[in-house]
Amino acid sequence: MFIARTREMGKVRDFLDSKDSAMLIYGRRRVGKTRLIKEALSSLDSPVIFYQCSSESYEINLAGFTDELQTSLSLSFLSFRSFYDAFSFLVSQRRKIIVVIDEYGEFKKSYGPAASDSMLQKIIDSLKGTEVKIIVSGSAVAMMRELLEEQNPLFDRFGCVINLQEFDYYDASLFFPSLSSREKVAYYSIFGGSPNMLEAIDASLSLEENIERLLLSPDGRGRSFIERSLLQEYGKIGPALSLFQTIGNGKRTYTEIKDRLDPHNTGNLSKQLDKFIGNEVVKKVSPINHKDEKKRTFYTLSENLMRFYFTYVHPNRSQIEVVGEEAVFRTRVLPSLDTFISYRFEEIVRSYFSRMARKGMLPGIMDIGTYWYDDRFSRQNGEFDCVLEYADGYDVYEVKYLRRAMSKAEIDEEASKIRAIRDFKPRHIGFVSIDGFDSQSRGFDLRSGDDIFSEELGD
Repeated sequence: MFIARTREMGKVRDFLDSKDSAMLIYGRRRVGKTRLIKEALSSLDSPVIFYQCSSESYEINLAGFTDELQTSLSLSFLSFRSFYDAFSFLVSQRRKIIVVIDEYGEFKKSYGPAASDSMLQKIIDSLKGTEVKIIVSGSAVAMMRELLEEQNPLFDRFGCVINLQEFDYYDASLFFPSLSSREKVAYYSIFGGSPNMLEAIDASLSLEENIERLLLSPDGRGRSFIERSLLQEYGKIGPALSLFQTIGNGKRTYTEIKDRLDPHNTGNLSKQLDKFIGNEVVKKVSPINHKDEKKRTFYTLSENLMRFYFTYVHPNRSQIEVVGEEAVFRTRVLPSLDTFISYRFEEIVRSYFSRMARKGMLPGIMDIGTYWYDDRFSRQNGEFDCVLEYADGYDVYEVKYLRRAMSKAEIDEEASKIRAIRDFKPRHIGFVSIDGFDSQSRGFDLRSGDDIFSEELGD
């Protein structure tokens, strides 16, 4: 089942119809790069050579590519001295042929960055004006981004570039359309937006059962992916486990992380954080009104699945082994699960408004984020969950993940607190409540969980 990716699919097909010779698609593991490419190429009449690189030698990769070439073109007994010779042969066929080089980062590791990039540059240049096209794909995000830098031999060689991300909350919900808005929010908050993970969810089971079998179980798909893939890959970058645990489900300032992991201020932490940010595992977030202020800049894990793992699974591995998944869920997960989801719901609401903005439904919108206030009169400070910035001010939305409808009394109380801040006067005040409201309240924009999954937001 292929879901969403309408915009990305269009970009791949536009590339195939263009005069460009090369395209780059990169993104974290399991975001669906290979699936997107295969789906976009599935209706082509032209031959497609799909080769997944390995971290083995140049010669082994060349032999593997040659085998794929022979199979795709129904040929035999071919032999090439180099990849360049293999592509020269393809050009000599004088017909449209699509070549996919998947996991190019693995080849770079074995052959060397400079040699592999120079080789690929020579190949791409040789394809100009021919009917052979190449799609290069990779999961090593930072390494793939380097191909786009001016000093790299491949700079300006790709006619189309896609940085493929996980599904947002809306597209993720398309995997389980029959669930309620509350359930859709919960599943996305816990399992994230990886297509591979979403396909593993059994909507006929309860949330608890899916968490136990996919995340708490030692052989669960989500847990296995993190422990046997991500942690092995990123464990080479300093104290990855300690950093991920420190950040967990929250937001941490650089000082908070440094005090725990680098109290002697060796300078290594900054480099490690930069590497994780470059690989899109960690992200920096700042309030909309303090983007350049270090004290208000926070670090957070990029994926909901990793947040859940480092909040509930990794700290309780021994307990899971002793008492089992069900007992750990009941005693260690369930008591704070709504709080965990409520943090993610705030991000979902910001994503909801962002989706509206991209569809032109918020004319005049300039930015979306959180807002840090510091009221020197009342000596109170804090952060608004979601603000929309316009040229003449901000619209403020408070986000509520309650187990019931939000009452009019609660709306009035929250609004009074916002209005009491002397140095901040919003244009409008609104509320987003997952289970809606028990009555209408004039003067406020009220949105429910059903609103954020409205069909008009779809592609």
